[in-house]
Amino acid sequence: MEAFLSITFSFPTAIFTVLLIVAVAYWLISMVGLLDIDTVDADVDGSVDLGGLMVTLGLQGVPLPLVLTVLFLVGWLFTYFCDLFLGPVVGDGWPHILFGVIAIPIALVISLLITAVIVRPLRPLFRRAYQRPQQKQLIGTACVILAFNSRKGRGRAEVMRDGAHLILQVRGDARFERRERAVLVEYLPEQKAYWVIPEVDFQTGDAG
Repeated sequence: MEAFLSITFSFPTAIFTVLLIVAVAYWLISMVGLLDIDTVDADVDGSVDLGGLMVTLGLQGVPLPLVLTVLFLVGWLFTYFCDLFLGPVVGDGWPHILFGVIAIPIALVISLLITAVIVRPLRPLFRRAYQRPQQKQLIGTACVILAFNSRKGRGRAEVMRDGAHLILQVRGDARFERRERAVLVEYLPEQKAYWVIPEVDFQTGDAG
């Protein structure tokens, strides 16, 4: 038990220990109804961001807290057993710190790959919960533009609704700047995207 606690709260395992504690605390709070479970519905638009990474790994539409919890758990297991078996060989002091610095990025890469394998099959379950009913509910909802290509008339927008954090594909003919506020006015099923107009135009009734 002493060896377990020593490794758990020592570098590099301690980093994932803290992250895992935060994740567990989140789920405990969620269970008593004080928080809603966020979801990310990301799209492919070529930008390097969290949404794009989740799409690459096939994790779009899966609750972000679930993804992070599995990621932290796998990372914790990897660094724990690395330290358990290789720690005595590496020794203490600077060699052990260097060992931890090398182990952490390796743990993150391996954790991402394993998390994708574990979580990806669950995507259809969450897709059913967030698909058609929510598409109509989101019409008229304000959003924040995350990225927008005015030449192509497409981009991504962030929406907060009932505690859920959504990243949606959007289309429009206006010139949107990053972090500009807009409103979802129509769902385009063939593109699986929302048509948006500037929030100012929506408030004044000027859709043109």
